[in-house]
Amino acid sequence: MNRVMLIAALIALPAIAQDPGALLVATSATRDTDFDRTVVVLVEHDAQRATGLVLNRPVKITLAEVFPDLTAPGARNQTAWAGGPVFIGVNALLRSRTALPHTDPLLPGVRLIADKPLIRAQIAAGAPPGTIRVYLGVCGWGSRQLEDEIRRGLWRVAPGSADAVFDAAPDSLWTRLAHTAVRPQH
Repeated sequence: MNRVMLIAALIALPAIAQDPGALLVATSATRDTDFDRTVVVLVEHDAQRATGLVLNRPVKITLAEVFPDLTAPGARNQTAWAGGPVFIGVNALLRSRTALPHTDPLLPGVRLIADKPLIRAQIAAGAPPGTIRVYLGVCGWGSRQLEDEIRRGLWRVAPGSADAVFDAAPDSLWTRLAHTAVRPQH
């Protein structure tokens, strides 16, 4: 690809793909079974890497299994979520408009907690059901890998929102977003 075509391709990428909080919606061109019919919220993106969490893959692991000493009765039975195929870390997304210590704003009304003891403390403090989701693992891309995958049509990009992150029907989230997300121009 010559330099002019490369610059044109980079300009054509939706600017939103650079923003934490953007949604990545897998297309039918995606052949990776880890990402088939997934919706990922981008939590970090810089020149070195991109990181995200899968929004529509609850797992058969309860919060009681993640936090064995958790005593909050309602929380113990809540389901954890598969954050992605890279099996490192426990993260949480918290639905809150209030700035909280040791949390990072991701979207209006959504905060990221990347520290397991802080996640446990939020749950133990009585975070209402439906306002916190705990993710096991992450999605990760190396330098320019995500941009290349978007350019190749493996992902469409949609603006993120608290409603999408905490969607009440995650099993149908991909179907609802698959045809409305932005297709990059080539």
